[in-house]
Amino acid sequence: MRLALRTLLRAPGFTAAAVLTLAMGVGGSTAVFSVLRGVVLRPLGMPEPGQLVRLYERPAGLDVHWSYSAPDYLDVAKETGAFQSVAGIRPVRQTLTGRGTPVPLRVARVTSSFFGTLRSWPILGRAFDPEEDFAGGPRTAVVTYEFWRRELGADRAALGRTLVLDGIPYTIGGVMPADFRFPLLRQAEVLIPLALQGWEKEFRGTNWLTAVGRLKPGLELRHAQADLDVLSPRIHARIAEHAGWRMEAQPLLEDLVGPVKPALTALFGAVLLALLIACANVASLLLARGMARQRELAIRAALGARRRDLVRSVLMEAIVLSALGGALAILVIPWALGALLSLAPQDMPRLEEVHVDGVVLAYALGAAIASGLLAGILPALQVSHPQVMDALKNGAGGTPARARARSALVVAEVALAFVLAAGAGLMIRTLSGLLEVQPGLAARDRVVVADLDLPRSRYPDARIIALAQQFVQRVSAVRGIRSTALMTSVPLDPRSRAEYGFSLEGGDAVDPGQFPKAEMVWATPGYLETMGIPLVRGRDLRWTDVQSAPHVVLVNEAFVRRLIPSGDPLGRRITNLLGPGNDPWEIAGVIGDVHTRGLDRAPAPLVLVPLLQFPLPGLRAAARAASGDPLRLIPQLRAELRALDPDVPLSGAQSLANVVNASLGDRRFQMTLFSVFAALALAMAALGIYGLLAYSVAQRSREIGIRMALGADSWVVLRLVVRSGLRLALAGLALGVAGALIGTRVLASLVYQVGTTDPATLAATAAILTASALLASWIPARRAARVDPAISLRAE
Repeated sequence: MRLALRTLLRAPGFTAAAVLTLAMGVGGSTAVFSVLRGVVLRPLGMPEPGQLVRLYERPAGLDVHWSYSAPDYLDVAKETGAFQSVAGIRPVRQTLTGRGTPVPLRVARVTSSFFGTLRSWPILGRAFDPEEDFAGGPRTAVVTYEFWRRELGADRAALGRTLVLDGIPYTIGGVMPADFRFPLLRQAEVLIPLALQGWEKEFRGTNWLTAVGRLKPGLELRHAQADLDVLSPRIHARIAEHAGWRMEAQPLLEDLVGPVKPALTALFGAVLLALLIACANVASLLLARGMARQRELAIRAALGARRRDLVRSVLMEAIVLSALGGALAILVIPWALGALLSLAPQDMPRLEEVHVDGVVLAYALGAAIASGLLAGILPALQVSHPQVMDALKNGAGGTPARARARSALVVAEVALAFVLAAGAGLMIRTLSGLLEVQPGLAARDRVVVADLDLPRSRYPDARIIALAQQFVQRVSAVRGIRSTALMTSVPLDPRSRAEYGFSLEGGDAVDPGQFPKAEMVWATPGYLETMGIPLVRGRDLRWTDVQSAPHVVLVNEAFVRRLIPSGDPLGRRITNLLGPGNDPWEIAGVIGDVHTRGLDRAPAPLVLVPLLQFPLPGLRAAARAASGDPLRLIPQLRAELRALDPDVPLSGAQSLANVVNASLGDRRFQMTLFSVFAALALAMAALGIYGLLAYSVAQRSREIGIRMALGADSWVVLRLVVRSGLRLALAGLALGVAGALIGTRVLASLVYQVGTTDPATLAATAAILTASALLASWIPARRAARVDPAISLRAE
């Protein structure tokens, strides 16, 4: 090792290049691994997480999963035999008052079984009692450690204090541990009892409750599924429309990370390809350096050094380089990880659990050592068998076998770079295709949206209606605002999204036994104009659509295509929509399609319900500016709301265009990382071609001098060198195309409206790589063409 260190210090340029290359490769791959580990590989932070499962309902004939209705949850919790316990969870938004300015707060309604199911208990105080699962029980709150530290000063005397949430007082009964995290809570800071109302316990038409179960010891998922298969027909027989529905169980971790696992796995594969290219580059450097040291190695061999001694010597240099690269990578990792987390979509599950720990550092060490060995093994075998007499006579030089080895490394770099660049091209094509999709919101560039949550305790139906009318009327009168509306959810924003089941009179597109469902949005008049959604047929929402008037709804074109493909949808009646006493609902209009779940997903059936006929407290405010930046409207909106109720905050303001862009966050994340890795791979492949040709020109200076002395002009020399570079590039492209046809198949679930073997993408990638190879070849070729043959021959 001392010899390797002294040898490397005598070549600082070579050492710096190799160490930097390995540091970037190891640091980048470790950063991606830390995200993969934190999101996908790390077990959930609770005892025996493998016993936890997520419970779903699958409607007959539909490939979708829905949460539980409250009655179905109660039935399963009571009748199942495969679970130790089953918990119900409902994240909500509430307002914390009584402490100065009203503060929007993430809250979760949970059952008393939640703590036992997760086996995570308060470190101070108590959890909930079973009687708190139903309305009328004690109003207790359990807060997170961070909330206790930040808002309550980490004071043990905080137990017993009162928190006023949506106007309802709750007594702080417990504090959760500092490391308590559960993704299904959606970062809730306060837990309150589920407190089911009477109608919630009976109504099976709304699936709103997230259910999680813990398996009994010794039982596996298949036992739980068998138990649910027995229960499901009995439970679903209690409502005719649910005939044929099936209850299903999935491992909780797989359910949480399943949507992002393919993308993160593909990104990790991409960064490993980039690391392999870095290894090939370092191997090429080591091979060139070994050829330049042939005289030294030959002298050692002549003095009795065995081949294994020479192999060990060269390998030790590679290991020292990898150790130095790994040490430098430790400095690169926090920077690279910070960049990754800043690019990652904020709705990625378990993102807060991503950090550098012992496992991540062990991976970095292993990756560094493995990279050094991988980069050093071929050079060690090639240069450790010197032709002693030739080396002593001629000094530095290389045999044809060693020249072929360096060429093979360059070809491998080009091939791997092609695979990476092709993947990046597919991601770019996907994002550009999604950006061309029209979301159905013509006014998105001039609309601002914000959260407006009304405390149910202070806002019965009549008061919600009154505030909605007054707020819309006051805001619409503000100068610079074209229209405004209140609604329960915003397209392409996953918050507050709701699906409801119903029965459709005269519907002819639903198979027997199926219970149709549609996404539901409650809104005031002005919703269509504010959002820029066209009215296709019938009429718009009106201020006369009040509770005492006939109940009406608007449906979108996807609803008509799916459920009423023949006949006139206007006048059709919907029943069993929003519980007893609210039917029927008549279809009064058809609106244009809007992408609500993602630009890569077809518009789903949607029902627009007049807010004045069925008031709800969790609302979003939207205002459309007549011109200019819509965010400038926020002060006016806050002022008008404050005039109506100073205890209701307006929070989370953003433009509708930003909501649309944020829905593409995961695609941008994938595209950006693939593009970065592909750019690095292209740069390293070009450097590999440049280094090989530069070395070849230096080795062939006598031959080039003789050619020029015999009359060859500079263009002949240029073609000679450039042709050598293109030959390597074309060989790499041939292998790369074959690799891309196979490797890009893993991106099938990530691309949109483009095949994984898209000819245009492959052709563009090949053109970029060829251009890079030409540039890398041109520089040493120009240098060779400018050599004075007399000087070259005299030097020889």
